[in-house]
Amino acid sequence: MRLLKWLSLGLGALVALVVLGVLVIVWLVDPNSFKSNIESRVRAATGRDFRLAGDIELGFFPWLALRTGEGSFGNAPGFGPEPMVSWKSAQIGAKVFPLLHGELKADRVLLNGADLRLVRRADGSANWQGLGGDAPADPNAEPLEPHIDGVHIEDSRVLFVDEGVPRRVEITALNLTTGYIAPGEPYTDTEVAGVLHMDGFAPQGVPFRLEVPKAALPKDFTAVEVKEFSAQFGGFEVDGAVSGTLGEAPKLAGKVVTNEFDLRALLNSVGIAPPKTTDAQALGKVRFAGSWIYDAGAIGIDPFTFALDDTHFSGSFHRSAGANPVGEFALRGDELNLSRYIPPPDPASEPFVLPTAALKALMFRGSVELERATLDDIDMKGVTLRLLLDEQGLRTVTKPEGTP
Repeated sequence: MRLLKWLSLGLGALVALVVLGVLVIVWLVDPNSFKSNIESRVRAATGRDFRLAGDIELGFFPWLALRTGEGSFGNAPGFGPEPMVSWKSAQIGAKVFPLLHGELKADRVLLNGADLRLVRRADGSANWQGLGGDAPADPNAEPLEPHIDGVHIEDSRVLFVDEGVPRRVEITALNLTTGYIAPGEPYTDTEVAGVLHMDGFAPQGVPFRLEVPKAALPKDFTAVEVKEFSAQFGGFEVDGAVSGTLGEAPKLAGKVVTNEFDLRALLNSVGIAPPKTTDAQALGKVRFAGSWIYDAGAIGIDPFTFALDDTHFSGSFHRSAGANPVGEFALRGDELNLSRYIPPPDPASEPFVLPTAALKALMFRGSVELERATLDDIDMKGVTLRLLLDEQGLRTVTKPEGTP
């Protein structure tokens, strides 16, 4: 017992000395004196310009924390004078004692005002290439498995430019928050939100948001389980779930439920002209709910419900896999006023040309049953349409003999 007492006293004294030494370093050492050395080492290792314009702060015990003010990391040669990454402030910390045993247990990673610019040229070269270095990985090295209390990014921007397409994608007002992150552990409390800008979008962009309370992924990423998620894109909102296996032949299943959204406004926000209809308010109320499955290219949505303005449908859809997939659907609805959806008369408009080449890849067949349909003064009850879409276009087909 006396030995244990002396050991505990010795260990306590050692910890006290370590804490005292750390406090002395914090009081007497200015971390900004190392700024130029840090900058030069990063430049030598990456060949990129690296600047820490703001002050550096160090924190110790139980976290070894590094906090910086403004900083930037330069672009690759030939990609312009703007830095590839810049930020207003950043913070990352790691627990001291696990570091002594080769383990990385990090505090929350905080990043404010980040601006990330990614560019890919027409020849395939990109400004993020070569950052990992050319030295081969040591096969005998122990893999580093970081444990992070979470990530918090706020008021940031990501810009991606692909000059070969060309394409420009920009996310502004980006905010990202996650819970604890560790290999093989579920991702928790993940939320990402921002405003998406793309060519053709409305000038103000389209706000989006994704919330995932828990997402389970194994270390080898062969499966996924998300029991619930919610997403928003413009006026479109959806709640759902997804689970299944990944890999060369993924098999996934889930469910989705949307809000009642304005399809016409959503199409306008992403630069797609909605179809012209006699009733300018048509396509203003759309809602969908259903269960779905994806199995190595085959798709099934069964059952589902679908509301289009004042008409309510239910049905199913299945699309086979393979080189020449065929979609089959069955749709049943209550009352539909066809007059609302036909194009208004316009003698000056060009005649519609069916895109037969594109339709070959979208071939489907099925039936639409309506309890009641109206077209101007025509009132129809018990309407059934059997439709076929192939290289000859969209047309009705007769019911095969002997089929129910």
